[in-house]
Amino acid sequence: MAINKLTITLFLLISLAVFHCLAFRVEVQEFEPPQQEGQQEGPGGGSGEGWGEEATKNPYHFGQWSFKNFFQSQEGFVKMLPKFTKRSSTLFRGIENYRFLFQEMQPNTFLVPHHLDADYVFLVVQGKGVIGFVTDKANESFQITKGDVVRVPSTVTHFFANTNSTVPLRLAKIAVPTNVPGHFQVFFPAHSQFHQSYFTGFSKDVLKASFNIPEELLGRLIRGPQQQMGQGIIRRVSPDQIKELTEHATSPSDKHKDKKEKHKDKGRGTFGSPFNLLAQDAIYSNDFGHYHEAHPKRFSQLQDLDIAVGWVNMTQGSLFLPQFNSETTFVTFVENGCARYEMASPYTFQGDQQQQQPWFGPGQEEEVEEEMSGQVHKIVSRVCKGEVFILPAGHPFAILSQDKNFVAVGFGIHASNSTRTFLAGQDNMLSNLNTVATRLSFGVGSKMAEKLFTSQNYSHFAPTTPRHQFPEEPKPSFQSIFNLAGF
Repeated sequence: MAINKLTITLFLLISLAVFHCLAFRVEVQEFEPPQQEGQQEGPGGGSGEGWGEEATKNPYHFGQWSFKNFFQSQEGFVKMLPKFTKRSSTLFRGIENYRFLFQEMQPNTFLVPHHLDADYVFLVVQGKGVIGFVTDKANESFQITKGDVVRVPSTVTHFFANTNSTVPLRLAKIAVPTNVPGHFQVFFPAHSQFHQSYFTGFSKDVLKASFNIPEELLGRLIRGPQQQMGQGIIRRVSPDQIKELTEHATSPSDKHKDKKEKHKDKGRGTFGSPFNLLAQDAIYSNDFGHYHEAHPKRFSQLQDLDIAVGWVNMTQGSLFLPQFNSETTFVTFVENGCARYEMASPYTFQGDQQQQQPWFGPGQEEEVEEEMSGQVHKIVSRVCKGEVFILPAGHPFAILSQDKNFVAVGFGIHASNSTRTFLAGQDNMLSNLNTVATRLSFGVGSKMAEKLFTSQNYSHFAPTTPRHQFPEEPKPSFQSIFNLAGF
């Protein structure tokens, strides 16, 4: 009897080993993609072939050299990307009235009051400080910190202060001009080294009558104090001045209470209180990444501009799974690390050559007819800190973080009615295809059809290493086998 039980146990062990070997062989044959000839592994996994060549031809990637300085000094800078339609008049026509800016202020600095003929939204990506709003009815200041989103209405005068003594204040901005499509100007009431006061546009007679001041004081109004003639728009301030600037500033958490909003003066509600994006629950989150998004339907400050604000944080070597947005085009700024982003596009980029054919005829509206060639262009770029890339509506894309944690922020244009569709992961759209439709579309057998879009273990973010992607299942113990054999 003992010999029979031992025989049965050995038979079960051998059978189990053979079964695992066969199963492993089948999985490898079915799921391992063919390695193309000459293909190499780049940093972070995936093909690194042709990065440099493709990046130079990628119209959706804007390197740091693409920015133009609006102002720059030792105290900080404000820089801006050219109009997107300067890169391509057809690919970016849907966002031609939007401009991306980036602002950095050194510790203990002050950006003088000004206004724009543009609405804009900014996101604090680093540091803390104060923004002050001034109108003819109100003077209100808010404390701002990393993750805060602030709406600045067109023509509202405002100023900034970096109240941190060690860390720069960094802001990403998206502006929507109100006068000239794609263009805006900045207006300063006070004179600085490179920017005149808008009062220089008036005659002395008008200024004297308007302010009821003697002529000797008009110089102060137009040219500013003599000691400030050499200062730019961003200036060093003392700790006492910082303390005074922050004394009456309120935090966003104090201003986001409905009861207080109802009792606020109507003039003071013009600005809209800041809110912290990172304080909101992440809409996608797991061990490999987090994605926060403020949608215009939820936040009133963003509604009329129809802009969403997003923040993605990915661990090293993780993948933001393939997806596309139905109507939103995201202008994305890299705040930390590097990533490879890949995108499928049927559009052909020809640079300025796209403007070679006239679009307007007598009495005709602009019309561009794109031939459906059936070809898909693989857009690949390595994007790093300080660079911008565009994710157009309807274009499938994926982001692969590389040598360190990857952080990027984005502004979604035309976001109100947009939806996001994932093409891989546990809740991807293609997994809802029935088996017959999958077999007919992709030409696979019934068993493979069931596995094709349902084998990913993660949603939204996934690892790129097999060790994380296919975690080992618990191995059966000898005790369980002996139990099965009757011992």
